[in-house]
Amino acid sequence: MLTPVSPSADLPPGAPAAPAAPLTVSTLSPFAFPAFRIIWIANLFANLGTWAQSVAAAWIITTEQSSPLMVAMIQVAAAFPLVALSILTGVLADNYDRRKVMLTGMLLELAGGVFITILAFAGLLHPITLIASVFCIAIGSAIVTPAWQAAVGEQVPRAHVGSAVLLNSVNYNVARAVGPAIGGLLLGAMGAPWVFLLNCFCYGGLIWAIWRWRRDLPVRRLPPEGLFEGVVAALRYTQHSTVTRVVMLRSFAFGLSASALWALLPLLAHDHEEGSALLYGYMLGALGVGAILGSAFVRRVQAAWGAGGLVTVAAALLAACLLALGLTSTLWIVFPALLLSGSCWIGVLATYNTTVQMLVPDWVKARALALYQTAIFGGLAAGSFMWGHFAGTMGVSGALSTAGIMLGITVALLYRSRLPEHVDTQSLARVDSTEPTLAAAGFNTQHGSVLVAVEYLIEHPKLSALIGAAHPLRLLRLRNGAQQWQLFRDLEREGVWREVFLVESWMQYLRMIDRMTLADKMVLDQVRALHSGDKPPVVSRNVSYLAMNEAQGFSLRRDPESL
Repeated sequence: MLTPVSPSADLPPGAPAAPAAPLTVSTLSPFAFPAFRIIWIANLFANLGTWAQSVAAAWIITTEQSSPLMVAMIQVAAAFPLVALSILTGVLADNYDRRKVMLTGMLLELAGGVFITILAFAGLLHPITLIASVFCIAIGSAIVTPAWQAAVGEQVPRAHVGSAVLLNSVNYNVARAVGPAIGGLLLGAMGAPWVFLLNCFCYGGLIWAIWRWRRDLPVRRLPPEGLFEGVVAALRYTQHSTVTRVVMLRSFAFGLSASALWALLPLLAHDHEEGSALLYGYMLGALGVGAILGSAFVRRVQAAWGAGGLVTVAAALLAACLLALGLTSTLWIVFPALLLSGSCWIGVLATYNTTVQMLVPDWVKARALALYQTAIFGGLAAGSFMWGHFAGTMGVSGALSTAGIMLGITVALLYRSRLPEHVDTQSLARVDSTEPTLAAAGFNTQHGSVLVAVEYLIEHPKLSALIGAAHPLRLLRLRNGAQQWQLFRDLEREGVWREVFLVESWMQYLRMIDRMTLADKMVLDQVRALHSGDKPPVVSRNVSYLAMNEAQGFSLRRDPESL
């Protein structure tokens, strides 16, 4: 399997403390939940098979005397579908049964693995066919990944999600430590076809674990979003969400430079005077062991330095490791650098992933994770191509050294783009809101804009508080689906202010209401508390004439309690 600012920009201040979890949260606490435990074990075997296969695939490319660019294209083929398709598959994961979405993608991945195995036994597996097969498998992975990431919160309670994300990263890196050694041994003893066959059997076990997992499906009050509609909603949310924007920016920049480590590692092993498939496996194993060791300290370091401090220090150390790998070929330096690189890698990626998991509401979580994956794998794909090209002109050592310098510069430039700390996540829980009543007359809910106006009576002493509350209110409306938003002062009636926002259609307006979280409600309650008068703010909803059925009229029954 392929494996997260200021919090006040998206969450209101003074959020209530989360209730105590029935089980003490620790790094290993998610194992107390059977669904997570069984899937984690099955995923471990699947990752072992995947990493064993990666050794065989990379060695086939390298021993065929392929160019450095051709070697790096393996990374490009594996990452490009995740960049191009993840947002679309994220829409599916947010609107349909995530278990079924995962099974669909996994069966496609298994079919690709079987195809590679057949080609290998037939002696027809060459660099071009291998890259094409990896590309097809990556399409299946693009289907699986957003649903897989978002489903973590369905396997454990929300308080344990951060630990579950870290354990999944540990799983991946345990396999990275052991899998390459298994792959190297099988490659030397039995040949590449048997390594590919082992991967098929291991991945079949994961499909079985997902198949037997039974989850409670969330109640959906509205029909699923269309692909285009869902993509627009995710992009609109991201545009007005500080958390997702900063994570995407920093993860893309990190992946662009750090990709040199993975893209050029086969060449680094091959060009060494002791180069062999076994050495490459040991190098990958060192990265995996480093990640396992680093995972034991992630929670402690984050508690001491914060999320922003952790990713800044880890990225800076990785930049130093890339420089070391580029400037020396001494194994006594190379292997410690790889161990430290693995620790830094898991620290950065686990923090980014957990940030998105914990600070994004459920209705858009798979899409937000998909956009994060798009950013990180976009950086990996572009970086792999770039470093492969540079390795062909300046050599592997020169390319690694340049990547280390570039990563160091990136850390300095993005230092002020701080990640948020994990605040109360209960404020992102969905809350029920009274929906407006729609009359039975002819009415097209999919077309014709909806203009909503909320009229407040604000006394002069509360005016500064209203202006201060306007920004979070604007972000709330725009994140949840409004196309435009404004706050107007009535020049003819003293103290009257109108919040006006435009929504694409009546169906989108209903989705806005359905997406309401506790954090959103707190923002609305803060604004309503400023309203004077015995009656609540007056709400008017106006539907464009384009939504009207020519054969019938339409009417709306106002509900002033529902915004």
